[in-house]
Amino acid sequence: MSAQPQGNPSRSPGRSSPRAPSTNSPYGGALGPKKNLFELPPGHTAQVRPPVIAGDFIGKYFAQDSLEFLRWAAKYFRNDNVTLCTLLFLMGSQEVGGTVDIRQDAIAQELEMDPAQVSKAIAKLKRLGLAFSPKRGTIQLQPAVTLRGGYKIINKPVRGSAQKQIKVQVEQLSLLHELVCDQGVPEEFRHMALPGASLPEPSPKARKRKLPQQKPET
Repeated sequence: MSAQPQGNPSRSPGRSSPRAPSTNSPYGGALGPKKNLFELPPGHTAQVRPPVIAGDFIGKYFAQDSLEFLRWAAKYFRNDNVTLCTLLFLMGSQEVGGTVDIRQDAIAQELEMDPAQVSKAIAKLKRLGLAFSPKRGTIQLQPAVTLRGGYKIINKPVRGSAQKQIKVQVEQLSLLHELVCDQGVPEEFRHMALPGASLPEPSPKARKRKLPQQKPET
């Protein structure tokens, strides 16, 4: 019985040309068949169950990977509602694999905000390693903290110049492996995709709150 992570680790996000697979990442060894092959004693069987996801969420399958990330975002951006709303809008708009195909002016229109505000918010998310733009008009969210899983249709070359469409599963480990191996991905994003990466703490200024002054008892 074998359980192989699926996906397309030889294809970079936002690119159409495949390249040779690389194992030069902390996730490379975990993708080989030896790590996913289980030998059972004679007469024994095993039941394989799919990952736990929320079925039929707003008409589709949706996997929210990290509830801790939502708690962090609420604290980190509590004094920056524009960035928080932009982040939540991006998370809710992502396609399978964590990409968002929407222009910043369209996001601003949906949120009824100034386009310059949304642009500044997305730039902040990119500096934090939570997003990057593989091409104009597309945003890739960080799959280490938020990922919409499921199946997507890709074009696979066949004989000659023909192509056929196949359905592949987007799996978190393979996607992270693909991103950290891609030298075209910004360093901030690659660093946040590595195992053990930690989200930044809110600045001391952001944590300070003015407590209401108590009136002296009379």
